[in-house]
Amino acid sequence: MKNQGSIIGAIVLIAILGGLGFGYFQYIQPQFDAYTKDEKLRASLDETFKHLEETFQGYKPELLMNAWQNKLQPWRAAREERAGYFNYGDWFIHDKPAQDSARMVKFWYSDTANKMTQDFYTELYKKFGRYDTYPQDLRTAVGAASDQDWQSRDVTDAEVVRNLDKLAYGLSACRFLLKYNVPQVTQLRLWPPRIAEEYAQMLVVQTVGVQFSITAKDLVKMMDDLRTGDRYFTVDAIKVTYPYIAYNVEPQLQVSMLMSQAFYRKPFIEKSENSAGAAGVGQPGMGPAAVVPARPNLPPPEEPGAIGTAWKWFKNNVLYIH
Repeated sequence: MKNQGSIIGAIVLIAILGGLGFGYFQYIQPQFDAYTKDEKLRASLDETFKHLEETFQGYKPELLMNAWQNKLQPWRAAREERAGYFNYGDWFIHDKPAQDSARMVKFWYSDTANKMTQDFYTELYKKFGRYDTYPQDLRTAVGAASDQDWQSRDVTDAEVVRNLDKLAYGLSACRFLLKYNVPQVTQLRLWPPRIAEEYAQMLVVQTVGVQFSITAKDLVKMMDDLRTGDRYFTVDAIKVTYPYIAYNVEPQLQVSMLMSQAFYRKPFIEKSENSAGAAGVGQPGMGPAAVVPARPNLPPPEEPGAIGTAWKWFKNNVLYIH
């Protein structure tokens, strides 16, 4: 009986000591390890702070910031100038669907598209006294949806805006030709927008293909205005023929042309602004590098000691298994 009591007492004592050891290794030891790491981080930050004090001793922070801003400002001015040059102007301007409208958006689209085309044909008639010399179905010409396309389904505001974008751009192209006294347009095709690989993906290019008749004098003026305009225009391809050489009238040229505009992509502006304080340059659209102190060298995480290794083995092979 006496031995049995001793054994029970020994077991209880071992259980108590084991519980205390388990609590120490499970809860207290990690706190000491974290404290040790924090101390090393503090020492590293103190060393970095002293290094910065020695490097920039005698300099005022506001003077350094002004110098950095002066280096950055010329680039910002150049970026704003480019953004003003690479834009579509008002070629995509049109009404947007009202959010509180009780009407179905496809009926609103039909009325808006009809009004946009009718307004253009009115301008065409005032200039030439007829309206059948330009494409009669401008929606189909530019790839905008017709009423029949949406007859049996619901449409979203986004779809309406995309199709009105196409129609607005096509009508703007027609008005552009009308400005240079183009009496006849036989073909008008709108190309899908593309990101210009040749300009390091900084520009979104919109191209329109047209076939039209024009006098030599007006064609020269058009090309000269495109070359000297305050917005980006480019003629990607052009073919000029003169089939009426025997006619005793002012030369009417037949022109096939691909004309493009470009838009300075917003992501590059946002990326450049976000990275203005980051060291290193080299990516398109990014601003000049700013001089910033390097991050402190943090100590690498320590490997667990012998006790930690033993506890890890015990936890993985005894506790979790049993």
